[in-house]
Amino acid sequence: MLRRLPSIFVVLALGTVPPLAGQDASLESRVPPEVLSAVQPVLDAARLDSLPLAPLESKILEGVAKGVPADRIVPVTERLALELRNARSMLRQELPTTPLAGGEVSGAALAMRQGVPPGQLARLWESRSAQSLEIPLAVVGELARRGIPAEEAVEVMRVALEAGTPMSAAAQLPSRMDLTLTGAPAPQAALLEALRNLGIPIPPHAGGGRPGAPPGRPPGVGGGLPGG
Repeated sequence: MLRRLPSIFVVLALGTVPPLAGQDASLESRVPPEVLSAVQPVLDAARLDSLPLAPLESKILEGVAKGVPADRIVPVTERLALELRNARSMLRQELPTTPLAGGEVSGAALAMRQGVPPGQLARLWESRSAQSLEIPLAVVGELARRGIPAEEAVEVMRVALEAGTPMSAAAQLPSRMDLTLTGAPAPQAALLEALRNLGIPIPPHAGGGRPGAPPGRPPGVGGGLPGG
């Protein structure tokens, strides 16, 4: 089950809907002919360009499920393809000799959509071992969407990677932040609480203070807790 976690997580984060287990993987069986005909050129171009197809297909399925007409599904799918293409291009500028998996391109597109610079994202490749960065990249984007500065979001995931944090735990960071944010604390305080609850190491200066500093307390005030 955990092997499917990265793709499902990123597809959800990109605002698309993954196919349900047991469904025919072919779009032809799930998309009206007029929609399929309209989006086929976009998919063909993406395939020729070696872009990840899963986010595009899921975006199409989302539109069909909502009853959106083909003439509105096409431009949305084209914009997503452009995001993926631009994300890959910018990463290649930062990492010219590093192979980029399709899921990593999808995760980077999500993060860049939230304003995270590609140069910051490239730092994650310095901290990984052999695992895909699909989840870390997507989590960075989701943290940024919740108000965490880009540099801090990247540092959280960089430290988590270096500590060998299970990606099943890292993927829960955004939803754990949401639970805390319902009490209306600052985003950094919610992040610190989520990191502690999930047992993920807290990087230096996370939340604007020392590792493990209590949420909402200024830097240098109060006793430091273990931060990892």
